[in-house]
Parts: sequence; C-alpha cells; structure tokens
Amino acid sequence: MNDALEQLRRQHIDNYKNAIIDIINNNTNVLVEEDIMSLLRKPPLDSMDLIKTKFLDLAKKNKIILNTDELSNMIDNYRSNLMNEVLNIKDIRVKELTKEFKKIKYEDNEVFKLNKKDFTKVDKDIKKLLKDQLGNSYNTFILKNIDNIYSEDVDSNIRNSINTNISKYINGSYQRQLLENFDIKVLVKDTTLINSIKEQNERYLFTINNSRILNDLDNNLEN
Repeated sequence: MNDALEQLRRQHIDNYKNAIIDIINNNTNVLVEEDIMSLLRKPPLDSMDLIKTKFLDLAKKNKIILNTDELSNMIDNYRSNLMNEVLNIKDIRVKELTKEFKKIKYEDNEVFKLNKKDFTKVDKDIKKLLKDQLGNSYNTFILKNIDNIYSEDVDSNIRNSINTNISKYINGSYQRQLLENFDIKVLVKDTTLINSIKEQNERYLFTINNSRILNDLDNNLEN
C-alpha cells in the first residue's frame, strides 16, 4: 500500500513540476510572439509605419520621389529578419529562469520561487539581443539596399543627406522608443510570471497539506 501511496506523491510532485515549466514556457511564448512581435510587425496602416513615413517625409522635404515598391520590400525584409532573430529570446529566457529548477529536491514542502532579482540577468541579456539585432538588421537590410529606392537622377548629396537622417532616426529615437516599450512589456510579463508561480505553489502546497491520502502516507512512513 505504501508503494502505491508513494507513487501518488511522486505523481503529484511531477504534475507540479510540469505545471511550473508550462507556466514559464507559456509566459515566455506570449511575451515574444505577441508582446515583442507587436513592436516589430508591419503596422496595419501605412500611416502607422514610422520607418516608411520617415523615408517619405525626407523625400518630400528634398522634393524627390522614391521607389515605394523597393522601399516597402527593403523595410519588410528588415522586419522579417529582425523578428526571426528575436525568436531566440524564448530559449534564452526559459533556460535562465529554469536553471535552478532541477536542483530543488521538493522535500519538506519545498517549492520553486521566482523573485524580481531573478529576472535581472535575463532581462538584460534579451534586451541586448534585441538592441544588437536592431543594428545588425539595419546594416544588412536597409543600409546595404538603400540606394535601390532612388532613381538614377537623384543627386548624391540628397541621397547622403536622407541616408544620414534615416540612420540617426532608426538608431536613435526609433530604437529608444522601441526599447522603452520592450522594457514595459517585459516588466509586465515578469510580474505576471511571479504571480502565476505563486498561485501554482499555493495550489500544490494546499493539496499536500490537506490531502487525506498524502497525510496518511506521511503517518504510515513515520510509524
């Protein structure tokens, strides 16, 4: 009988551990695939596309017409590559947040906990990944292809002026605003994850402390 009860206890612990892993994975998936991607996807309206609007405003200011097909293609490639690379955030965040998870023996009502300080390193790492990739994607997909948006008769001084202003914008205020929004979304998901794990811990401990079967197992083992 004790073997069956011990197996029940182990099953309860395994269910708890699997639930914690699922919570971390689901929280991270939503953070990356919904929250962060919402910052990087092409907006539903052209008027909301800050990068494209900046190009067109500079062209209007300099009284030239850009090849809008090439412009859209260039920006789309930039965004697609950026979103693809940012998917690596998933693995980084899950690995960092679960690195202590397997060390817990789950004895004497021990549970897995996450505190605000546990997010310091991973939040810094994933923000660096995004910032680095913003620069890499800009260099590869915009800077190297930017000449394709101009007609041959556009003066080189105008091209250089527009290119310089675009570089300052994307690597300056555009990037700062994006990273600020990134910080907010990460903070919200970190807080949600802390609370979700607390709730799971409470359910797990409640079952252990109030289950007649598991308490009978403890009494039998002591006797």
